[in-house]
Parts: sequence; structure tokens; C-alpha cells
Amino acid sequence: MDFHTILHTILINWKRIISVTILSTVILFLILLFVYPVTYTSSVTILPPERKKDFGLGSLLGTGMNDLSGIATGMMTIASSEMYIQIMKSRTLSEFVVKKLDLVEKFNVDSDEKAIANLQKMISFDLNKEGIVKLSVDVTSNILPAVTSDKDSLKVLAKQIAQSFIDGLNYFNNSKLSTKSKNTRIYLEQQISETRVQLDSLENELVKFQQKYKTISLSDQMKTSLEAAAKLKSEITRIEIEMNLLKNDVTEENKYYHTLQKQLEELKKQYNKFDTDRIDYLLSFKNAPELGQQLSSLFREVRIQNEIYVMLQQLYYKEKIQEKRDTPSVDILDEPIIPENQSSPRLFFSSLIGGIFIFIGLSSFYFYKDLKVLKAKNSA
Repeated sequence: MDFHTILHTILINWKRIISVTILSTVILFLILLFVYPVTYTSSVTILPPERKKDFGLGSLLGTGMNDLSGIATGMMTIASSEMYIQIMKSRTLSEFVVKKLDLVEKFNVDSDEKAIANLQKMISFDLNKEGIVKLSVDVTSNILPAVTSDKDSLKVLAKQIAQSFIDGLNYFNNSKLSTKSKNTRIYLEQQISETRVQLDSLENELVKFQQKYKTISLSDQMKTSLEAAAKLKSEITRIEIEMNLLKNDVTEENKYYHTLQKQLEELKKQYNKFDTDRIDYLLSFKNAPELGQQLSSLFREVRIQNEIYVMLQQLYYKEKIQEKRDTPSVDILDEPIIPENQSSPRLFFSSLIGGIFIFIGLSSFYFYKDLKVLKAKNSA
């Protein structure tokens, strides 16, 4: 059959085709309007997490931290946009939302597991090339929504779920992603506390010694040597702290860790020279008189602990700042709102598409019916 034959078939049966198509389309429209479940969607758009420069322990402990390829102490790997999506897909975050909104009761299920399963079916994600994440929450009513569901409650619930996922993401960031910086800060707090106790004890001992031996004093050259020793010991302590914090993240074969070991060995050799008779560039402590040597030892230890204390304080406050920076706050581009209209079904569009398919189906039916009749006539 050619096009004219097909057109002729439709024109002969047009009354029946049009009437059935209109009637079927109206019925479809009424089903979608009164029977089919309605869906309301609330969306939230999340900006990609900012990659923040390291101002913590890593920046103070030397320029070689770049060799760690992102595992440097005091620096946290900022969550990527993809990680945001995986976090929100996780069972942990779904459980957070279920408990916060009491979704077991609202979903009318008998366990958290079923509520979590239902919730995860309701969410979808879109990630564009700029790293912007869009979270969409679809809340669907029961059949016969006008009778079985409160549409206003469904709209509010869609918005509440979207907002709760953002709240949960922020909670996860604050409690999980800043752990490394937090542990570094706690470690430094302990070191500061121990150093403060040692410094107080040594200062008291030095005061008592000076009160007992009032005539004993140190020369300017000796004081210069002691100051140099204190700074050298402070540098040794700094490297030891860095190595202690790194050893959980890297192996001893790591290039940067190995460099630190060599630096530490060299600094210890230089520091040990202060207690020998082979100093070429500074006064040896053993060359001082006995009381002067005792005083120099006390003075040296006080200066060392004081240098270490100042260095630890600097690291500590830098690390507190870094801990705040390392906690990625979720930056929202578009806040979730209460949807005004349903996202599904699209009544007029769906009815129109349904009517077109009904028309095509009826036309095909009559076409093949006439084709069958025509073949029967030709065979006769």
C-alpha cells in the first residue's frame, strides 16, 4: 500500500478513530488527574568544595611537604564534588535524615531499614562539568492522591528532606573530614603542656641556683653559645614532631621522610658538638668553671625549653586556624524550596502524547484490517 491508500483508510474510518481517540484521551486525563500518584520535587544546588591552601603544620614544617603528594601533616584532602555525592548516597547520611525527620512514621513502615531504602529511591543527583552538584528529592503520593494524601504535606516533606541532606553533609564534614587536623592539634596541645611543665621546673631551679650563687654569671660569649644551642635544639624538636606526625601516613622509604631523617642526624651532630672540646666556631660548655658549667647547663635547658615552647605555640595556633579551614562548609547556590506544582505526572503533555499514540494505534488497526480484506479479495 502507498501513502494514498493509508490516507484513504484513515478518511473512511475517521469518525471512529477520532471519537475513540478523544474518549480515550479524556479517560487518560482523568486517570492522571484523580488516580495516578503525584510527585513533588524539591532541589538544592551545591557549589563545588573550595580547595584551600594549607596554612597549618605542613606550611610551617618546611617546603619539602610537596613530596608527600597531598598527605602532608595538618592538611586534609578537601572533599571533591564526587565525594559529596557519594557521602549523600551513603547509608549513614540516609539514616541521619530518617531519624531527624522520623521518616519511619511518615513512610508508614516498621523499620529504619525500610525507611532508608524508600528514601534512597527518592533522591537523584546531577553533576555538571563545573563540579556543581544538584540534589533532587521526589516525594510521591499513594494512588488516588486527592483521597489518600495531603498534597501540602508532601510538598513540605520534599523540601525538608533536601534540607536535611545538606544538614547531614555539613555534620559529616565537621565530625569526620577534619579528624586529621584535629588529631594534630591535640598532639600539639599535649606537647605544649609537657613543655610548659618542664620549663616551669627548670626556671624555678635556675632562680634557686642564682639566689644561692649570686656572684656567678655567664659571659656574653657563653650566652651567645647557649642561644645558638637552644635554637638548634628547637629545630631538632620541630623535625622530630614532623616525623612523628608523618610516620602514620608514609613509610620510612618515602623520599621526604628520608630527607628529614638525614637533616635530623646532621642537626644532632651539630648539637652534640656543644658538649665536646672540639668546637671550632663556638665556646664549649666544658671549658667553663664548675659552677659556671652548672649555670650554663641550667640556662641552656631553660633557653631550649623556651624556644621549643614558642615554636609549639606557633604551630598550635596555626593548626587551629588550619582545622577551621580544613572543615569544608557546604556552599549552597540554590536553597531547597517548597515546590508549588507537581513534577509528575505532566497532565496535558502526558494526555497529548497518550492521545497521539492512541490515534496511531487505531489508525494502524484499521489499516491492517483493510489490508487483510484487500488481500482476501485479491486471492479470491
